[in-house]
Amino acid sequence: MAPAAARAPGQKLSGVTLGLIGLAACVVLFGMLVLGALGWLIVFGWSLFADQARAALQDDAVVQEQIGQIHTMRVDLVRTGLAPGDDDFVFTVEGDRGRGRVHATWVSGGSEREILSDGVLTMHDGSQYTLPSADADDTEIDTDSADTFEE
Repeated sequence: MAPAAARAPGQKLSGVTLGLIGLAACVVLFGMLVLGALGWLIVFGWSLFADQARAALQDDAVVQEQIGQIHTMRVDLVRTGLAPGDDDFVFTVEGDRGRGRVHATWVSGGSEREILSDGVLTMHDGSQYTLPSADADDTEIDTDSADTFEE
């Protein structure tokens, strides 16, 4: 038996081979397009979330007192990944009065707003503050003692 003949350098590819190469190229191109679109959506969605979270933090009285005007706010991916809840995020925050780390739970208030539901601001010196700060309206709860309850 003679060894299989090697293809001559000038020999043309068959139609099936060209079709398979074209199909593979189309699949790869489509996959890259889908991955690019997903990447764009993730980046756009993340920046929208980060902007809304920054606005919510900036509105908090404790953050205003301890951090001041927020200049930079970066997500801490390692600590966020280690956080116990799905809605827990950790940000490093720097402002004109100080810097610290915010570990907070966020609740979506629709497509336009993120709500800071629970969190802790840990300043660079180690001091900790509970977030969100209690508003005057939230702390004024009309409670009656058992002695003054009337039916």
